[in-house]
Amino acid sequence: MRGALGTGAALVCSGAPLLPVGTAPAEPQVPQQDWAALRKEVQGRVLLPGEADYAAAKRLFDTRFDAALPAAVVQAATTDDVQAALAFAAANGLATTARGGGHSYTGASAADGTVVVDLRKLDDIRYDPAPGPDAPTGHVTVGAGATTFAVQDRLTPFAQTVPLGTCPTVGVAGSALGGGIGVESRAYGLTCDRLSAATLVRTDGRLVDISATHEPDLFWALRGGGGGQVGIVTSLTFRTCPATAKDIVRLTFPSGSAARVLTGWAEWLRTADRSAWAKAEFAVRDGDVTTDVLLVCPAGTGAANITAITASASATPVSVDSHTLGQRDAALLLAGGTTDPGHTAFVAGSDVLIDLTPEIADAIVEILTARARSGATGGLLVDPLNGAVGDIPFDYTVFPWRDHIALLQWFVSEPADPAEAARWIAAAHERLGAHSVGGYVNYLEPTDSPRRYFKDNLDRLRRIRAGTDPGNRLHSSPALW
Repeated sequence: MRGALGTGAALVCSGAPLLPVGTAPAEPQVPQQDWAALRKEVQGRVLLPGEADYAAAKRLFDTRFDAALPAAVVQAATTDDVQAALAFAAANGLATTARGGGHSYTGASAADGTVVVDLRKLDDIRYDPAPGPDAPTGHVTVGAGATTFAVQDRLTPFAQTVPLGTCPTVGVAGSALGGGIGVESRAYGLTCDRLSAATLVRTDGRLVDISATHEPDLFWALRGGGGGQVGIVTSLTFRTCPATAKDIVRLTFPSGSAARVLTGWAEWLRTADRSAWAKAEFAVRDGDVTTDVLLVCPAGTGAANITAITASASATPVSVDSHTLGQRDAALLLAGGTTDPGHTAFVAGSDVLIDLTPEIADAIVEILTARARSGATGGLLVDPLNGAVGDIPFDYTVFPWRDHIALLQWFVSEPADPAEAARWIAAAHERLGAHSVGGYVNYLEPTDSPRRYFKDNLDRLRRIRAGTDPGNRLHSSPALW
């Protein structure tokens, strides 16, 4: 699945929305006349199992969840529809889950027995250039159904952006609720760090406006706590940041250079200007491990950054693919050259590193090399966590990884045996041992404890969740209990 930019652009779509771990409450039997009443109440559609469009409506990005059987899919056309769906679910003892981009790594947004509130039609994007506190270039308000590429496209005429991932169909809401990592994160922080306000429907159907000064506990929970913890978000407002033309460069290094490149990449990060971002990518195929670095930096600075990266890595790339592009074209290239990557199956998991020493790099490469020798496939994406991400205290948002250097995302695309792929990723965690301090909630693995993703922020998140959803009717990602 190498797109125009290679391994990571169209494969696992980093920054994807959130995931469930728990089991939804047992599904009650709802009389048909009650479903009929809900249909009359909403402007959108209510689709039940066996109906013509139900299978397409519940389908997610990951084809492993095609057999999921939610109780219903409510395709909300308005915020009122979301309120009606949650009130209906509460009255009938049904669990609910939100569906935005549909990239949940464990199928949260089509969970069995739930009422899926499909937010894709709530995709309005409005830019307000008026400056505000900590927002000299204005704000953008996006509906919960807006996708990454749609937001970049809408902001292009204003030369504005928000730190976002690169997969074009990932929902901005889901990504932000778990943190949100992208090519602007070293300069401007996480997606959730730019959040200034949101609207949310609570489990009883009430609509709530949320900000740092109104419902501050809920505002805290929305910034990195994962999807569906305190309600269903219908819109989010972000502080924008300036968008500039970019040099986008792929450096492909020779076989056998993975450890040097990984260590050199980490060394470069420590002194690189925050306007420059790069991730290391490794693919296991044909019995070998390929090594690439994807660099994104302001136009005109690519050559200097290439020189610095290759010097730190003590390695010469075998090929250099370079482009200088404006905002929209850069977003399209980083998306793999398409705004619709279609559907695929994958298994993935993550590790967070405080440091990336030669010892740790060797351990990572040993994991990949052993995979290659076994004849299997897989890969690893290594994103930076330094720069502006580290400017915020660990407890200011739920996202706890503020004094760390790298996020590792292990993946197997189109696995012949998903269980075997999951075992390989679990073995990678074990091999890293204490070098890994946790994982990223947007890359949730279904058997993990939530403390692995939230650390000391978990206790406060649990208290907030218990106060907002005492009946545990939100199918959250992850479950906190």
